[in-house]
Amino acid sequence: MSFTKWQERLRKGSPLRYFLKPKEDSRTSLGKRIDVLVGIFLIWLASFLLLSILTNRPAASLAISLPLLVIEVLVWQRYRALREKRRRLEQRLYHAGQKFLAEISKMDPQREFCPYLRDLLAALGFEEVRLTGGQGSQGVDLEGVYQGSRVAVRCVLQEGDKKVLPDEIREFTRALQQGGYQHGLYITNGEFETGVISAVREAERKGVQVKPVNKYRLMELARLAGAGVFQEDGLAGGARSLAVSGKRAAILTALRDSAFGSRKRAKSYFLYGLLLFAGYLLLKNSTALSLLYLFFALLNFGCGAYSLFFGRQLEEIDPLEGLGQRK
Repeated sequence: MSFTKWQERLRKGSPLRYFLKPKEDSRTSLGKRIDVLVGIFLIWLASFLLLSILTNRPAASLAISLPLLVIEVLVWQRYRALREKRRRLEQRLYHAGQKFLAEISKMDPQREFCPYLRDLLAALGFEEVRLTGGQGSQGVDLEGVYQGSRVAVRCVLQEGDKKVLPDEIREFTRALQQGGYQHGLYITNGEFETGVISAVREAERKGVQVKPVNKYRLMELARLAGAGVFQEDGLAGGARSLAVSGKRAAILTALRDSAFGSRKRAKSYFLYGLLLFAGYLLLKNSTALSLLYLFFALLNFGCGAYSLFFGRQLEEIDPLEGLGQRK
């Protein structure tokens, strides 16, 4: 629950992690192909050995593992296509994000940055957003209504590598209490110092909800709102708007989302896989039927693993999620 781990989880979320600098793969094309072939062979060999141990019938194990090998190759091809698509999207979002940060860093904090965030929040569904002029050095710069709740906003334009300190969050919390606000957004184009999460929890204990928005979440807000640079590059809107176009692609995407669109589905796949495996153990003496149970058990386990990996990519992250809601 440390702030560092929270920050890592935030950056790895989709599509926020795309705003990080893409990693370059230094392997050659031949090296990549060899790695893929070796990986597929090792996975097939492991499945064959596991089946041989479970069934004590090498020939039957080979007959079952070969279809699994075909499925494995097909899944890998799909994964490679998705990874390539993700890599291209990652590069586009990274460059758009850097351009966005460069543009806002040139703004005047009060005359340009605060009005810019006012318009951005209004595009995201905030109502009655207005400038307050600030109340003290750590006061409220904007206020509006989001999902029926009054929200105060602090706009901080950082210079260089300077980070927001926990005491600044505490000052903002006091300003919220004085103004009668229960919800606040602390938005910066920089980062938050370690310990800020503790200040946020202190605010929660006082009945005030403060949501820190660093440069990555700010870029995501701008993308969702359709800010200029993201609109120009066709990256604006929700996560699903980044999907490929075309009727066939849309059908495949809908089927994928239905079958593997959430990590929660992995629980069901693993549960059914365990039930089928239990059926295999009960019918172990019945060769054909028990092997059929074993095959579908392994298939469910594979679908569960697929959901765990790809479900994370399909979930849409909303930086405003939970704002205005009290537990």
